[in-house]
Amino acid sequence: MLCFYPKIYFTFMAIVVLMSSLIIYQAYLIQFNSRLHHSEVPVILWWTPFGSDGILQKCGNYQCYFTSNRSFQHHKNIKSFLFYGSNFRIDDLPKRKSNEIPWGLFHEESPRNNPILVHQEALNLFTYSSTFSRFSDIPLTLASLPGITELLDRKYFITTKEKTKLMYKKNLAPLLYVQSDCNTASNRDVYVAELMKYIRVDSYGTCLNNAQLDKGLKENYLEKLNSEDFLSFTANYKFTIAFENAICEDYITEKLWRPLIVGSIPVYYGSPSFKDWLPNNMSAISILDFKNPISLAKFLHNLSNNETEYNKYLQHKLIDNYEIPNKRLKEALGKNKKWFHNEFGQYVEEFECFICESVQKTRKRKIVDKKHYNCPLPKNPLKNKTDDYNSWANEWILGKCDAKVLSYYLQNNLTINKDNFEKDKIKLYKKNEC
Repeated sequence: MLCFYPKIYFTFMAIVVLMSSLIIYQAYLIQFNSRLHHSEVPVILWWTPFGSDGILQKCGNYQCYFTSNRSFQHHKNIKSFLFYGSNFRIDDLPKRKSNEIPWGLFHEESPRNNPILVHQEALNLFTYSSTFSRFSDIPLTLASLPGITELLDRKYFITTKEKTKLMYKKNLAPLLYVQSDCNTASNRDVYVAELMKYIRVDSYGTCLNNAQLDKGLKENYLEKLNSEDFLSFTANYKFTIAFENAICEDYITEKLWRPLIVGSIPVYYGSPSFKDWLPNNMSAISILDFKNPISLAKFLHNLSNNETEYNKYLQHKLIDNYEIPNKRLKEALGKNKKWFHNEFGQYVEEFECFICESVQKTRKRKIVDKKHYNCPLPKNPLKNKTDDYNSWANEWILGKCDAKVLSYYLQNNLTINKDNFEKDKIKLYKKNEC
């Protein structure tokens, strides 16, 4: 039995050390909160935990305390509530309204994660925004693009001649498609399925699957989409189908940037204004420039067989010391020269500092509007109109009902009961008053 005593002793001591550490930490928090209470440092609360937590952050000439501890909602220095869009819930909101303490919205995702945010009535609850829109306070439009260097770099680049050889040697199609989210607001698979009737497409994901990845890429491939192996694989293809999961102004993801980085021409469907951000006017192909998949397929066939014309889309890879003519793109990325790299976490920090400075400056408050999150009702890309059977279109409409009822509840300081809220929403929906 004696052989167990050392184990019991060390277990006991570990518990003692852990408990002591917790007591010391709690004492520190009490002391820190006391100092904070007697100071004038603004408190910014991430209502939906996402950014900095328990950090006194310096932002230029200002400083703020950022936390996700909801006990701070009643603190005398509380200055703003911040929300991550995907986690914004109508039945889990601060008791203090946005017209008393300004709300901030951070959301790089499309509205398929939370359709209520598409609508003016919901957006008007916020004073600050950081979204994919160029009109938001801290735009996330280029958050998925590593930088100018990657666009120009030839690390993965394969010449047009070599790609043509690979098509025959490895029996590759002209087009690559890799998607495993097959139920999207953009209804992208409907278009791709029709396109596949007129031009060969290698589809490696779950959606419209007709090809298999090598074993090294196949296992957990969704986690390898930005790996060197996957980027090298993508570079083999002349064209990459780059369709977003939802159609919103300035909602542009890695689906566009990945092929541009490796030197495969993106065939794009997504943000109607995506060309504003391309390296040049001929960096990608928009399906909206074609009457139907048949005309697009014909164009791609001809381009694939014409090396001179094909190479016009790859100027950013083929020309030494290429100077990108797109001033908007360069200026947007140039603003972040202080960053070592264009990384997502730095956008979060920039948004936090924007809030920190804004709540301490005397300026007229504005409200967030549709320009900050502009996503029209989903359409069928083949018909360019809304399908009655499209479940996502219905989600958009229900989201508008949610937004209207929520706005009414908050304006009238009503307690949100989920059952009653749902009843009020359905009433609006049935009356077609959303």
